[in-house]
Amino acid sequence: MQNEIELKLRIGAKDILRLRRHAAIRKHLAGKPITRRLVSIYYDTPDLQLLKKQVSLRVRRMSGGWFQAVKGSGHSLAGLHQRMEWEDIIARGHPDFTKITEPSLARIFANQSLRDALQPIFVTDVKRTEWQLAYEDGTAIEVALDLGQLEVGNQSEPISEVELELKSGEAWRLFELAAELQKTIPLHIENISKAERGYRHFHPHTPIASRAEPIELSAKASGIQAFQAIGLECLRQMQANQELALSGDTEATHQMHIAVRRMKVAFKLFKFGKHHIRTEIDWLNRLIGNARNWDVLTTETLPLLLDQDETLNQLQPLIARRHGASYSALKKAIGGQRYQAMLLQLGAILTKTPEKHRQSAEKILRQKLQSIYDRLPWNKVHLDDLSKLQLHHMRIRIKRLRYGQEFFKSPKLHKYPVKDIIRLQKDLGLINDLHVGKRLLTNAARNLPDKFPQQVAAKISAAESRLAAASGEHLQASWERLRQKKAGRTDAPATKIL
Repeated sequence: MQNEIELKLRIGAKDILRLRRHAAIRKHLAGKPITRRLVSIYYDTPDLQLLKKQVSLRVRRMSGGWFQAVKGSGHSLAGLHQRMEWEDIIARGHPDFTKITEPSLARIFANQSLRDALQPIFVTDVKRTEWQLAYEDGTAIEVALDLGQLEVGNQSEPISEVELELKSGEAWRLFELAAELQKTIPLHIENISKAERGYRHFHPHTPIASRAEPIELSAKASGIQAFQAIGLECLRQMQANQELALSGDTEATHQMHIAVRRMKVAFKLFKFGKHHIRTEIDWLNRLIGNARNWDVLTTETLPLLLDQDETLNQLQPLIARRHGASYSALKKAIGGQRYQAMLLQLGAILTKTPEKHRQSAEKILRQKLQSIYDRLPWNKVHLDDLSKLQLHHMRIRIKRLRYGQEFFKSPKLHKYPVKDIIRLQKDLGLINDLHVGKRLLTNAARNLPDKFPQQVAAKISAAESRLAAASGEHLQASWERLRQKKAGRTDAPATKIL
């Protein structure tokens, strides 16, 4: 049994020769590279019982022999795949259940009806070249180049990928090597394994947006440990929504944006990370935020700001064009090397064991959240006394206060009323959405002929003022409730979340 840790990267055909000659490989090469053919047959039942149990069964023909591998559940982050693997030599080209001795797996394969139902469901046929790299500090990495195809029934898909497998050392060294390769070769992180790709062909399903998952942290976790755990979950959510967001799914874009914003908050709260990586996260946040702004306008605020009339009919093509352009810019960025480099940097930061642990995460967050809480405009009874910029800063602080509490499940940190904070965040968010919608529409209207721009601006301004006033009343009620709770009163008026 071994804990398989590998980083998967896609590579274009025109870049293969550069990989073979790359200095980062040649410098640490231990022995001659080996090239061989690997034919791998993946088994499951017609109703995919193994997949449902998060287990895979593979029989592979390699170097004249047969090998069987059973893999348990695992996860992938920034292309880093981790799974427990049990591999054995077998006599023939079909599963040998006597080799499966690990108790939890043996129980699964002891089911005779499952055994009888197992059948080949897809095959990968690749030519693999392997380079063994050895470093002075004892780190050992296997670089494997796989070229071939995935075959599922009558369907096939080309395989052209690089696997960096950790043989000894720390996982962050895989990201370091990948970053070196990526400087001169346009590599793309691959979060989906060959098996997952095969299953997608065998049993297509409709993907759904991925929400943030709870983060389990020890009460004694250090600040760096908490930061890394939070960052890895943000990275997981961001990448889980990436493909669906690029297809134009508004909820996936929303969830990807949430992941990036939570990542920004984690960097801010823990004051971790060099200026460069935070700049890159800000760059991505602007791109996703722009696409999200157009999503919100077209699906939520547009009907509120403009009636269905000739003005809106004139604007619709311009809105659609700019909405599409925001997604084109996002797609171009995510398909580019700047985004890939950012993911590799994040992967290294979030997996590198710190030289020494700093103060506890709970202490850091307690101080930070109290500071944020104290900086809310408690001296303002009426929020309409605040400018739009001041409301914007308040919204950001409320967001940090919410995310900071959600990051860490501790009674010492959850002393701020989360439900009221969420309510206030939604109220402030609606006012911000109206303001952003007004800006987007006004800018789009400038391309209209004659007096349309002035007419549109007047209509939008009137609608925004009316809606903001109504939203402001709701916001004021939410604010009064929070202020009264801070003062220790329990008779605060109830408000509904819009």
